[in-house]
Amino acid sequence: MKRESKSKTTLIRICEMSLNLYANKNFTLMRFFVSFFLFILISCPLSTAQENNIEAVRVNQSPNFDGRLNDPVWNKAVPYSGFKMVEPSTGSAPSEKTEVHIIYDKYSLYIGIRCYDSQPQKITANTMQHDNSEEKTEDQVSVLLDPFQDKRSGYLFIVNPKGARSEGYSTGEHYTLSWDGIWDAKSQIDEEGWTTVIRIPFKTISFNPRLTEWGINIERYIARKQEVIRFSGISLNNFFSNPAAAGLLVGIDSIRQGWGLTFRPYGLMSSYHNTLDSNSVSTQVEGGLDIYKNITPNLVAAFTYNTDFAETEVDERQLNLTRFPLFYPEKRTFFLEGSDIFDFAGSNASSFIPFFSRRIGLNEGSPVPIHWGTKMFGKVGNTNISALDVQTRNQGELTAKNMFAARISQNILEESKAGIIITNGSPSGAKNTLAGADFTYNTSRFHGTDNFSAYAWGVHNWNDSKGGNKDAWGVKLDYPNDLLDMAIVYNFYGDSLDPGLGFLPRRSYHYLYSGFEYMPRPEKGWIGRVVRQWYFELRISNYWNLSGELESRSIFTAPINLRTESGEHIEFNVIPNREVLPENFEVSDDVVIPTGDYSFVNYRAELNTAGYRKVQVDMSYRFGQFYGGSFNNLEAGVTFKMQGFATLQLGANIVRGDLPEGKFSENVYQARLNLYITPNLGLRNFLQYDDVSNMMGYNGRFFWQIRPGNIVYLVYNNNSMRRWEPESRFQLQEEEISLKVQLSLRL
Repeated sequence: MKRESKSKTTLIRICEMSLNLYANKNFTLMRFFVSFFLFILISCPLSTAQENNIEAVRVNQSPNFDGRLNDPVWNKAVPYSGFKMVEPSTGSAPSEKTEVHIIYDKYSLYIGIRCYDSQPQKITANTMQHDNSEEKTEDQVSVLLDPFQDKRSGYLFIVNPKGARSEGYSTGEHYTLSWDGIWDAKSQIDEEGWTTVIRIPFKTISFNPRLTEWGINIERYIARKQEVIRFSGISLNNFFSNPAAAGLLVGIDSIRQGWGLTFRPYGLMSSYHNTLDSNSVSTQVEGGLDIYKNITPNLVAAFTYNTDFAETEVDERQLNLTRFPLFYPEKRTFFLEGSDIFDFAGSNASSFIPFFSRRIGLNEGSPVPIHWGTKMFGKVGNTNISALDVQTRNQGELTAKNMFAARISQNILEESKAGIIITNGSPSGAKNTLAGADFTYNTSRFHGTDNFSAYAWGVHNWNDSKGGNKDAWGVKLDYPNDLLDMAIVYNFYGDSLDPGLGFLPRRSYHYLYSGFEYMPRPEKGWIGRVVRQWYFELRISNYWNLSGELESRSIFTAPINLRTESGEHIEFNVIPNREVLPENFEVSDDVVIPTGDYSFVNYRAELNTAGYRKVQVDMSYRFGQFYGGSFNNLEAGVTFKMQGFATLQLGANIVRGDLPEGKFSENVYQARLNLYITPNLGLRNFLQYDDVSNMMGYNGRFFWQIRPGNIVYLVYNNNSMRRWEPESRFQLQEEEISLKVQLSLRL
């Protein structure tokens, strides 16, 4: 009772502070939402979770690693089959049996899973691609490990019946596939269903060596039935990615990481051909090295020299009909490791990220050579640490720069944390330092099994700007659950805030967001037989300048939004907008919208067929008014899946605008062809063209993973300009071919 009372008191104080901050006429809706949250907090008790157990058995001999469970060593495991259904009938017995066996030796953890299926010919396995998607698109099993039992973050491992692997970090409601650890999995389909064996070396993950119990959760997805079954967290409100909903893996004892030392040398041969520079050809041979040292089993130090990212996939081209820069995600492995610790008060790319690693080693999308870098990431007790220091090289007119970022957060209460962040440096070389602090309250035990979060954060920026406000701060209340999902956000960004290593697409404004989503699951009548879940949405976004004058407002509504029992998604939106342009806006070449106050309504229709289908169609059509005229924006794609060995994806984004200031047309076309012999051997092809730059680009990547962490890449890139004189054709501008061999030596 004392713990429950203390937690409630903390939450109520947060809500009262938020109410006092915004008690003025512009925030009537916020006051309503805060009052609603406050009412729920007072009236609903917190509860504790019931934890299930799975036993891990120590063995002296590792099993045959072939994706099957017929090695006699598996007989020593204690099988577990007590899974429960989450969807479509929560708490019911699954339609198909699933059995888990877990063993370990002094080097690795082995998880063997037998997925029984009464119709094995209908098992869906359409890809062998690594990190294919964060969405469930085929049969798969997912394993979450929380080796620290901190109930805040964990490792995620996903495998499909073809042995395709994905891995990442999970943090509460969210997870990302950005982490690339060294592990392995193999799967086999047979007359009883399918099996998979997962091998996770203890050298790959961080853990608390004093613990004999880890957090674990296991989930199976049966695609054709849209069925989700789980080991723990049997509630529609529980996110599988939330370690607080995990059960226990018991019996882990006396495991070690060896010396905890990993060498990752690489060798690179490349040839670059530039047709614009006297048809020049340059060839280079170089190498580099990454060194990782586990200072403790849960704290890693790393050093990189002459870092190379030749194997990284190119960015997808996007059309931009806004006044603000677009966000492109980080894809480089060195920067992704430990990046989850930099998460700051629920920050997101649409508003502000204090540390955005793409500001290092990239200049307007082009690589800047990295001379060396150091970093440290992991945990010390209940303290999470990540620090990064990188030195770039001279390149053309760009001089060498040193850039630094660090983040420390402390786990408090049961699922919450408080922390600080600091960055120093900028790609331009100008003096720039940012420091900030944040507090995040999380609970997944609110109102029994509901989720609730409260965030508060603030930063200050030291830069070369004379005067002005260099602060930013914000608060957020979030109630993300299956039936009701509500959130309210307020952020402030000063007019002289310019984070040198951050991402701030829009500057100098107040931002207020309020969102409400009602998502019932019909059970009766023909609607209940067809519709799995409705999603009725209302989301209002407001932007004011620092004088309190409205600049932008968007009201997003979804009167029709549903997911069918077969997995199809249908949606129709009505989106009233208001834009008060403080300056002229060039929406396209030579089409300039003048300053003024514009009110207009957009409509959007969307259709997505189920991801497990062999032919998948995705379409989104946005149309209606646009400033003083009209526009049409079509995004369409079709994907052909050929039993995991080949995937062909065709897509286009076609925009047509008709304004008093002129007409405009912009298009992006893309094609992907991925070919696989095994999950460890394949060729990925990506072709794209846009008529804004009139450039066509091709990225081809052959890879062969000889064993986990030891990979050969052959990468070819080219860019061609479309010409119309003397005839329509594509003229090669530049091309590059690279052969890279990357090794991992672990001691």
